[in-house]
Amino acid sequence: MVGSDLTYSTQFYAQFSLKDIKIQNALEKILAASRVIIAVFVIPIVFSFVYGGTVLSLSLQEPNRGIDFQGTTQLAFIEITSLQNEYSVSDAITAQVLVNDPKFSCGDLYMTIYDASSSQKKAVAQGAFFDQCYDSNGPLPTGDKFSQKIDVAGQYLLEVQMFDQTGDEFLTISQKFRVR
Repeated sequence: MVGSDLTYSTQFYAQFSLKDIKIQNALEKILAASRVIIAVFVIPIVFSFVYGGTVLSLSLQEPNRGIDFQGTTQLAFIEITSLQNEYSVSDAITAQVLVNDPKFSCGDLYMTIYDASSSQKKAVAQGAFFDQCYDSNGPLPTGDKFSQKIDVAGQYLLEVQMFDQTGDEFLTISQKFRVR
């Protein structure tokens, strides 16, 4: 085809206006943006549900684990017993502790009385009881007694901490009382 005309005929091609090309470019940008939105927002949400479900199912398979929807049962607790709400200056403050935790059966017990009326947490008295075992021996401290006398009237806070044998984990509870 020597000498053939190299100009293209427009009869076989659809004619596009500049407006049609702009609309097509806008649609392509919208599709690209929707792919980005799916990649950035939807995929992580789906992944987090899958990962969270896996973690929850693995944790529920461990012994002594469960979901308490009623909020009535406790697997582990610490409770202050025999602490009155009010003492006179001449009385000794005595307290005992009940502990029920299947994770550890022995540990160190710390009982600290803080002055609740001051802005800073200032210790007034403290008792430390080491190697306290609470399998079914009743209240702690065993073989000893927490008894402190406070000579100044005011509002106080008894804080009790029970550490496990390694000292890594602990249970804590506090209760306010008044000295008049």
